[in-house]
This record gives sequence, C-alpha cells and structure tokens, in this order.
Amino acid sequence: MTSYRLQPATDRRWWFSLFGVTTAVLLLPALLLLVVPTRSVSEQVVLGSEEGWGIPLDMSCRPSSDVLLAGWQCGDVLAQTMNVEGGTDPERTLRRMMRAMLYLTPSPEAEVLREGTARMLIDDYSRSVGMTLEGSGEDEGVTMVVVLSGPGGQVAPFADTVWREFTGRELPDVVREAIEAPPGGDSGFPLPLEPQVVTA
Repeated sequence: MTSYRLQPATDRRWWFSLFGVTTAVLLLPALLLLVVPTRSVSEQVVLGSEEGWGIPLDMSCRPSSDVLLAGWQCGDVLAQTMNVEGGTDPERTLRRMMRAMLYLTPSPEAEVLREGTARMLIDDYSRSVGMTLEGSGEDEGVTMVVVLSGPGGQVAPFADTVWREFTGRELPDVVREAIEAPPGGDSGFPLPLEPQVVTA
C-alpha cells in the first residue's frame, strides 16, 4: 500500500535573504552612478580616423557613446565621422553613408553642393548635414565622411569649420542660411543655388 509523507516545513528566510543580497549587488553600480558625479572628459575632435587618414580640428568635445562610429557630442550637436573605401560615385557615397549613420534616407530631392573633391548635403527631415571629402595620394580611394546632427544654429558654425578644412573656403551665405532654417521647409538648398562644381 502506497503511503504519502508530508515534506518537512522549510525555512524560506534563507531564500529571501539570498534574493535580497543578489539584488543589492546587481543594483549597486546604478546606485553609485546616482551618487558619484560623472566627469565629462573632452577630447580633440578628429575627422575621419585617428589611426589612418584624419583631420584634427581646433576644438574639443565629449566623445560619443556610440561604439560603432567615432563621434563627438559638442553641445547639442552630434558629430559622427568615419573613412570608407571603394566608393566610385561621391554623391551616392554621401547619401549611403548618411543613411547608414542616421538610419534615415536623405530626401532624394535634396541637392548636393560640390566644391572640388568635397560634397555637402542638407537633410531637413533629420536636421543633419552630411559632408564627404575624397582622398588623394596615399589616401586615394578613401572617402572621409562627416555627419552633423542637431539644431541648425549650432550645426552651421560646425559645418563651416569642417567645410573650411575640406575646401579652404567658408560656407556660402545661402548654404549657411539653409542649415540654420527651421525644419519643415524645402529639402536641400534654397534656389537659386544649383548643384555645381566650384573650381579653385
């Protein structure tokens, strides 16, 4: 004949104390972040790559937390940059890299400003400005990409700094105004600026 025996009563205090200690250990780093002030470390902004072809700027910003792309948080402006190889059409490379960095496709109607081997595209929808520079010499076949995102009034001076490094010239006033314009207007540069090649 089968008999059934009741299990002895167990002390559940041990289980709750183990759970409590484990929770406290796991939450400790988060609690320390609330108490200990984080230090904002600034570094010199380098366009492209610090190891390969790079252009250092005379400015310092906080490094971005993105692990896939080099970038900096400069106030409200996020600057992302990288070098890519193998592109044969600079405008297509610019559009593709903006799509990759922003996870949004720039408007197909947005016009591209061309000056020498430099390109610029303003995308109002994402409030971003993308710029590329084709490499030469030992950097031939490499394209430096810079994408700036944020409020137009803060992006415009940053874009001007990058454009000067790329071309040796300041941004035309009409381009600066297009960057500073509030979102929701026409994509690209306002007329009468047409896609053009500016020779030195």
